[in-house]
Amino acid sequence: MDTKKIIQLNAFINSAYECASFLDFLRLAITGLHKFVMYDSGMFYCAISHDCSYFKPYGTGDIDKYYTKEEFSERESYLEYAKEGHAGKEVYVYKPIDYLSGVIKVAQEPRRSFLSEQDKYHIACIRIVYKGQFLGEIYLHREKAKPDFSDSDLLILSLIQPHISTIFNIIHTQIANKAVEQGNFNINMGMCAFDGDLTIISANVAGLEMLKAITIFGSSVLHHIKELCIDMSDQKSKKLDKTTEIIKTKNSDIKLDIFTYPTRIGENIRHIAILQYTSESQIISDYRFKFTKREADIIDGLIQGKNNTQIAAGLALSENTIKTHIKSIYSKTGANNRTELTYILMLNK
Repeated sequence: MDTKKIIQLNAFINSAYECASFLDFLRLAITGLHKFVMYDSGMFYCAISHDCSYFKPYGTGDIDKYYTKEEFSERESYLEYAKEGHAGKEVYVYKPIDYLSGVIKVAQEPRRSFLSEQDKYHIACIRIVYKGQFLGEIYLHREKAKPDFSDSDLLILSLIQPHISTIFNIIHTQIANKAVEQGNFNINMGMCAFDGDLTIISANVAGLEMLKAITIFGSSVLHHIKELCIDMSDQKSKKLDKTTEIIKTKNSDIKLDIFTYPTRIGENIRHIAILQYTSESQIISDYRFKFTKREADIIDGLIQGKNNTQIAAGLALSENTIKTHIKSIYSKTGANNRTELTYILMLNK
C-alpha cells in the first residue's frame, strides 16, 4: 500500500470516528469504502438496532438512493449466536468461501445457509465485535466475473475492522446514555443504568435522588431495585424483560419500571430503571432546587445555626468558599437571608 493510500485510509478512519449514528457510518462507508476495496454491492447488518441495509458504492445524485433496508432472514440466528458469547472467538475479516470450504473454522457459525445462497458473488466479510460483544457485520460483494478479493484487500479491511468495532461501541454507548438521560430535565422522571454487577454506570439527577429515598420497610429504593434486578437475572430470559411495580416510600409512592437486557448493551448496561413519583407535591419538594452535595452539607450547618467560620471548620473549607456556596443556595431558593432560607426549606418538606 503506497503512502497516498495510507493517508487516504487514515482520513477515512478519522471521519468514521466523527459519525454520531449507525446511519452516518453507513453513509460514510457508501461514499468512501470503495476507494480502498472495490465492490459492486454490500450488506450491513447492525446487531444493535437489528437493521439490515443493502448498499452500493456511491456514484452521483442523492446518496439515499444507494441503500435500502429490508427484513433480515437470519436475524434470530444472529441474536442467539450473540447471546451465547461466540462473537469474540472467530476470525474478524475473511472470505466466506474459505469458511464454507473448511479453510477457516468459526465456532457454531449460524450463517451457513445464508452464505451458501450467495454463491454467485465473491464475498468479503468484516465482523464488528468489541470486547466479545457482537455489534454487526458488513459483507462486500463482487460479481463472479470479476477477480476475487485479494490478500491486499483483506489486509486493508483488517486494518479498518478494529476501528469500526470501536466506533460502533462509541455510537452504541452514546445511544444508550442518551436513552438514560432523556429525562434529565424532567423533574418527574428518574433514570438509572446498571451493569451486570449492579453498579450504577449512568444516571440523571432525579434518578440518583430517588435511589436514596427510604421505603416503608426501612431499606433504600436502590437496595430494592437491586433485589429486583437479581431476581430478573436469575430468570435467564433470552429476550428483553420488563417488570413494573409501585414502591412505597415514607413520603410518596414511586412507580418503577425495570428493563433487563439478555446481553450487555453500551458500556456493559444490563438493567435500566425508570422511576417516577406519583405525588406532584413530592416532585416539587425533592427536585425544585437540585442542591449539590456540598451545598446540602452547608445547608445542614445553616439550619443548625452555625456561622460561616464554624461551617468552614467542619467541612475543612475556607470561609470565602462557604460564602460562594451560600450565594448559590440563595440564588436557587430565592432566599435573602438564613431566616428566609429556613422558612422556604421547611415549606417544601
